[in-house]
Amino acid sequence: MAVMEIAVEIGTGYTSIYVPGNGIVLREPTIIAFIGDPKNKRIHAVGIQAEKMLGKTPDRTTIVEPVTEGVISDAEACGMLLKEFIGKILPDNYIFYPKIRAILGVPTGLTPAERTVYEDVCALAGIDEVTMVENILLSGIGLDIPIDVAGGGVVVNIGAGITEIAAMSLAGVVSGCGVTIGGKMMDKAIMDYVAGKYDLKVGITTARKLKNEIGSLYENDTSEMSVSGRNVRTKNTGSAYVTAADICGVVKPYYMRIADATESIINMCPPEIVGEINRKGIHVVGGGSKILGIEKLFSERLGVNVYTVEEPSYCAILGAGKLLGDKQLLKSILVQK
Repeated sequence: MAVMEIAVEIGTGYTSIYVPGNGIVLREPTIIAFIGDPKNKRIHAVGIQAEKMLGKTPDRTTIVEPVTEGVISDAEACGMLLKEFIGKILPDNYIFYPKIRAILGVPTGLTPAERTVYEDVCALAGIDEVTMVENILLSGIGLDIPIDVAGGGVVVNIGAGITEIAAMSLAGVVSGCGVTIGGKMMDKAIMDYVAGKYDLKVGITTARKLKNEIGSLYENDTSEMSVSGRNVRTKNTGSAYVTAADICGVVKPYYMRIADATESIINMCPPEIVGEINRKGIHVVGGGSKILGIEKLFSERLGVNVYTVEEPSYCAILGAGKLLGDKQLLKSILVQK
């Protein structure tokens, strides 16, 4: 039987799959659409196609986002979604379904019961062997941080549903946590703000566009953007100019909470590790790290250098891909579990 190795990241916002020799072969929204009643439902669309249906579905179509705040909340839907994604990336020359071995990125601090859910999802998706590694470690590997040395570094991963923070040393997490703050929470807060200030109800897609295009942590940013929606009072269509200062006022408190949590993680580290952190700085990744001004805000709050990267959303899956080809590092990580 043919054997296929893959790396998988199932995030609140996106699911990614990496294949050695081909790189990231799939990155699509973690969304699945079903049609029919709950007992006789069938898959109608997944990923990109399912996301396009958000807010536009008839009664018999149900949209499911099976990962909530970084953790799988609907195992059956997630397993079916992952199986569809794996089917998309199988080479045409496979006559029979191959035996699949996977490295799977998972949130930090999963309980035994939660780990079982991830195992069940992989089994539903047709994965035969799965090795689970914390996403935050994978992000460090993706950044080329030597996580297997003493005082490897600190990584903050701001995702769609959760922010993970960890100080790493000797291929393990010295101090780490997950904070239930992510991009989707900020999107909903922006929707509420626009409705409250401008009497304009906008969709989640518009809120995300505002965050991505004029989002800033600089209070004096003068950017603005015109958006359309439904007037809350008249119920007619309407529009408004939303400013970068508006978005800053909404999202900055969330980023300050992330900075506070990062400080707590650093304070829990041994003095020798803290010395390494002061020397090496902190790396911030994930989609939430793209916002303007994050390096300045965090460095002023934490008193250390803060670094971002050009493609922060891919760090974890690229790290998982590198780990597929580094059995010694994988062994070192598994020894720490």
